[in-house]
Amino acid sequence: MSHRRTKPSVAKRTYGMLVGKIQDGQLDTGGQSPHYEIWVKADSDYRIAVNVRSVDGSDVLALFDPDFKSPTKLDLPSRAAGAARFTPLQTGSDGEGLDYLRDGLFSVSSMALIPPEGTGVTLANLLDAQIERAKADDAAVVLVCGEFFRDPGSDKTFGFSPERGVHDIHMMQGNSGSFADDNRVNGDGALFIRYDGGKTFANACGYSDEPSVVIPRTRQPREARRAANSRRSGPGSVEQADAPAP
Repeated sequence: MSHRRTKPSVAKRTYGMLVGKIQDGQLDTGGQSPHYEIWVKADSDYRIAVNVRSVDGSDVLALFDPDFKSPTKLDLPSRAAGAARFTPLQTGSDGEGLDYLRDGLFSVSSMALIPPEGTGVTLANLLDAQIERAKADDAAVVLVCGEFFRDPGSDKTFGFSPERGVHDIHMMQGNSGSFADDNRVNGDGALFIRYDGGKTFANACGYSDEPSVVIPRTRQPREARRAANSRRSGPGSVEQADAPAP
């Protein structure tokens, strides 16, 4: 089931971090913008939508680090030990959120093109392995930075109600055209899973055809780059909502 989300210019956007426990995960190949969907329990049920391909079909640049050392400016160990909930975070020049280019979390040149599905190493099977590991580890905690959403009705993937979750779990800089208003500093998305003993897995994503982003990219035809004007949309339907109160 595809979860395409439109982004009206007047929509309220709430960036933040969700902390919770992974229940399940699966690849959703429907629609133009497939996602890997993760069911997380915190103060409520949430669906985490990780982009595996953009709206125009371009590939995703991804970092998969199975032993991520940095606590980040968000102090991942402390947040993992804290309340299981979504916490809004300020973005902008004085923001609290993650920033791929300014925080020194990793070398952006280490991000690589990984196919969303198929034979060999794919985004889907890499995430499958981490989800199964997290389900088998009672101490595992997922920490997700991205944009909160809430829609009417039940979740189309996992069946809980109301449908709510976090999307835009990728770099939020260098967008153009109709998605230019998504650009922000200190507001990038990322997925972390902290396992028993403190070992942390990290997943960070960007896109391969956004030339204004300072990431080494595979050159694509000009027509493909122009397609960025019809850039990515996240999961779900059309309604945006305020995040849960802290």
